[in-house]
Amino acid sequence: MFEEILAKLARALDKNNIPYMIIGGQAVLLYGEPRLTRDIDVTLGDDIDILPKIIEVTKYL
Repeated sequence: MFEEILAKLARALDKNNIPYMIIGGQAVLLYGEPRLTRDIDVTLGDDIDILPKIIEVTKYL
């Protein structure tokens, strides 16, 4: 389930040229270390001017 959500999130951010990084427990899982987590931590690497675009992207997630 998390893999599907991560893929959808990545596609949306990539499509809109919004730089991002998956961090926290999900990042650890992607590197193969088992860990129980129920959230997805994402950091966005851009300035505040892109905030309206980010908000628009989240409407489709």
